[in-house]
Amino acid sequence: MLLEIAIYYKNSRFGFVNLSFTSQLIIMKKVIKLICLLISIQYSLSAQNVDLFRALELRDWNSLIQKSNNLLQKDVSNYQAYYWKQYGLVEQGKAADAIDVLLSALQHCENKKEIRSELANLYFQQGMYLQAKNELDILLKEDHPDFRIIEQRILIHEFSKERLEAINLSFRGKNLDASQAFYWIHLGDNYKNLGEYDSAIKYYKCAMDLNPLDYQTNSKLARTYLMVDPEFALKICDSVLKKDTDNIRFIQIAASAHIKLDQEKEALQKYEKALVLGDSTINTIRNAGILCHKSNKQDKAIQLLTKAYDVDSTDVKIVFYLGMAETHFLNVDRGLELFDESLKLLQPDSTILSIIHKEKAGIYKDKENHQLALENYLLAHQLNPEKKFYLYLIAEQYDALNKKKEALAYYQKVFDAIEVKEGMDLLTASVRDYSESRIDQLKEDLFMER
Repeated sequence: MLLEIAIYYKNSRFGFVNLSFTSQLIIMKKVIKLICLLISIQYSLSAQNVDLFRALELRDWNSLIQKSNNLLQKDVSNYQAYYWKQYGLVEQGKAADAIDVLLSALQHCENKKEIRSELANLYFQQGMYLQAKNELDILLKEDHPDFRIIEQRILIHEFSKERLEAINLSFRGKNLDASQAFYWIHLGDNYKNLGEYDSAIKYYKCAMDLNPLDYQTNSKLARTYLMVDPEFALKICDSVLKKDTDNIRFIQIAASAHIKLDQEKEALQKYEKALVLGDSTINTIRNAGILCHKSNKQDKAIQLLTKAYDVDSTDVKIVFYLGMAETHFLNVDRGLELFDESLKLLQPDSTILSIIHKEKAGIYKDKENHQLALENYLLAHQLNPEKKFYLYLIAEQYDALNKKKEALAYYQKVFDAIEVKEGMDLLTASVRDYSESRIDQLKEDLFMER
């Protein structure tokens, strides 16, 4: 009978618990508490308690509430009646009424600590964190507060981005019960958010010592190593993937590690495997598309980046690389549109802005719109004056526009900027030689036009 009751309550009430805030341990503890309360009811000689148990078993919440009211009319300090009444109200979705019941119990019953704990939990489950915080802070004045109390207060600190307070309370919890992996994990989380990666790694490792098969914490450890030692992050991923070859989470982390290690071919292989396994995250689709573009797989790049663009057209990397892929695939008008979009989205970064203007200029040049090409090359050079090759591109456009004085000036800048030296690459040598020949020709043309 008790086993059936435990399964029943786990599958009914606790199916509605917010798993992002509540651990499995809390659920188990709650079930045990319910069983204990039911035992006390089972062994009671009161016919009313038997009726209450029957209403509970049948999920007859109206009857449960009514019978609880009957008990309270006889004894206003009957804690069990308050408990089951608020329980029935919660099951009916009447959380506000359930809170009022517990506030009334707090006034009339002696076991204030237990009532306050239930009230804090109900506030927490309803997202009423300010009210929950007030009750939890009172409960935390006890020497040995329950795990749930500490856990929920840590989560509220994190929700408020109070990292140091969360760390301090995690240390207190750890000192009370070091076997709770929750404390070690959240120490790692909060140190990571503070950018203290060495400390985060240390505490994630402590959590892993408690449960070596915890993939979620292992992935947090690997992601933290990405910040400081991508090679070791890759080792962690390889270790997991030997046992679980299709674990998408670790395939993603491994791909990120390969990127940080400038191993783009290996990164693309990982992302492609993740996609085959059904990975539909925007990060994977975007990064795979970018790497396809860099690998000159423009048709695949366009397919992936278009899919990413349909999900998030405000991601400047998606827009920019889709523009690059479209341009390389000779869809130059679409490329221009996307480059213009990326310029609107981009936070001021002169180097990237310079590249975008250069790419736009190249398109206009191929369209023989030399004026727009010139304007974009001038902007590219203005944004990145260290790029001397832009001088040559500008000179070319002035030349194409038959603006001889301006062309001469820029060809001269190119010639002066390139020093003849041993080992000069062929392109640089050709640019210098061509500039020199154009300087001579333009000087002659300008002399004859006087």
